Amino acid sequence: MKDRNLIALGLSLGLVLVVASVPAPHAAGALPFPSVPHMVPAGGQASGTDAAAVAETLTYLRRLEKLGFAGVILVARGETPLLAEGFGLADREHGVSWTPGTVSDIGSITKQFTGAAILNFEEDGKLSVDDPITRYFQGVPADKAGITLHQLLTHSSGLSDPDIGDFEPVPLDDYVKQVFAQPLLFAPGKGYTYSNANFSLLGAILEKLSGQSYENVLRERLFLPNGMYETGYTLPAWGESRFAQGYEADGARWGTFLERPTAADGPHWALRANGGIHMTVYDMLRWARALLTGRVLTPASMKKLWAPHVSEGGDTFYGYGWSIAKAPDGTKIVTHNGGNGIYFADVAIVPDTGLVVFLMTNVIAENRSANSLLEQLGMRFLASRLLPAIPEVVDMSAAALAPFAGTYTLPGGAGSYSVTSDGKTLFIEAEGRKAFALLNSVREAEPGRLDKRSKLMEGIIAANMKGDFVPLSKAYGGEVAPERLKARWADLMAESEKVRGRFRRFEVLGTARMQDRDETVIRFFCERGSVDLTYVWDLEQEGRLLGRSARGLTVKMKLFPSGEGEFFTWDGGIRPPKMVHIESGVGGKAGLKLGEAKEAAIR
Repeated sequence: MKDRNLIALGLSLGLVLVVASVPAPHAAGALPFPSVPHMVPAGGQASGTDAAAVAETLTYLRRLEKLGFAGVILVARGETPLLAEGFGLADREHGVSWTPGTVSDIGSITKQFTGAAILNFEEDGKLSVDDPITRYFQGVPADKAGITLHQLLTHSSGLSDPDIGDFEPVPLDDYVKQVFAQPLLFAPGKGYTYSNANFSLLGAILEKLSGQSYENVLRERLFLPNGMYETGYTLPAWGESRFAQGYEADGARWGTFLERPTAADGPHWALRANGGIHMTVYDMLRWARALLTGRVLTPASMKKLWAPHVSEGGDTFYGYGWSIAKAPDGTKIVTHNGGNGIYFADVAIVPDTGLVVFLMTNVIAENRSANSLLEQLGMRFLASRLLPAIPEVVDMSAAALAPFAGTYTLPGGAGSYSVTSDGKTLFIEAEGRKAFALLNSVREAEPGRLDKRSKLMEGIIAANMKGDFVPLSKAYGGEVAPERLKARWADLMAESEKVRGRFRRFEVLGTARMQDRDETVIRFFCERGSVDLTYVWDLEQEGRLLGRSARGLTVKMKLFPSGEGEFFTWDGGIRPPKMVHIESGVGGKAGLKLGEAKEAAIR
């Protein structure tokens, strides 16, 4: 559960977006929600504004579905769900659609349950968030002896994650030893680094104090009292057919949590208490309402849970398992996301308005639109902001698409576009730096700037390969020492070699102008395939690198038909689609033109 690609929402949220499951029988005080695809429940009336927003949202999501999005979205205002509908397939092998009955993984959103449980124990007098970890663990090294539970809860402990996979069967004592053997990233309380180990240690403390498994602690204290019968690791009686299946970036089946090695009482310690909880849509909404109405924690504990304790390095702060952000108008938003590169979930709550947003998907590896979906839909309902424009996909057979495949060359040999087919879908990729910039940029850049950055990056990577990291250090403004960069580079290369074999050569594919930055893509050719890395440039300071992009720039994009000879690019939702016109008869040959470009590439 290492995905923390947090979107700091620009929302004064008055809604809830949720990915759902069939509701269980509700306990006293729990919220009963009907299990229907989309609805305004009895006793609630959608305003005209909300009704229009629901209609537009459905149109938008159905277009995303044709582009590969799969998941469930629920929109609610207070206790009034406005929309609950699934899109795409939860299980491709059996043709099972996502519905408000699908169970899926919420990833690192699990952490906020751990935070709430710790505060619940504090209310019972079993612990204090100011306790040092030496009260709960033996053999703590001297440099870590002063770490407190508060610092674990806020990722300000200085601890880092040991090299242990999510499903690796490492016993608790060995896991703790490996965590404590890691060098501190900074003195406890003097920084912030997101680390799953912080919350796994907190989970171990809950088990030590209760004599129960982590899941049983949550189930007895948090879940069942609030009618959350379908939330947990293994205890809920979901039935395997209810699970969303996970899929790799190439579409290969990854499967589910149930197929991975686990202990008898839940996941092993690299995952336990920091990620991997599964739940349903309405259970998340029940949880949000329980928090907001004081059914989980006292007002004093809630203040701790959602306080902006530690800066995350930008405009957001970390609470106890929550990230704390502000909308443009100053409205407080508590949010978190999570995923493992296969599944993805995102949630946000606005305490002042009692509104929430939540979504889940099983296609984040293939379709990255979910990264920004929470914010897009939230702003549509809260501020009537228009949803991004996506053309309607026109159905075309593989036979009808095939004639458009080929290589289209720019005038003067300044690059080309390769249009290929996998038998179902067309893809487009640029060859040459000019073609790369034209295809991948979302805004026009001043002449020569993008090529200059490509050449500078080429020199930096060439120096890296010779063991000279001074040029890269200079590009970072001297803020990162060459020795540290060299160590990071060695780790990066080692990880790549495990999968693709030894490095052979590299090529700078080009630089593109994004909305608020420039991005350069380098392709590394290895014994078994290749890998692309994307570096981000500061727009304000010439020649200044900001770092590598976690999402990366997709350079081979899908090409969807929208009309006769009309197509648009799609990279999973990171960039807006770009119109592509392909026709015959340009100089007697087939031609390809990007948007409003003055010149066409000829086949």
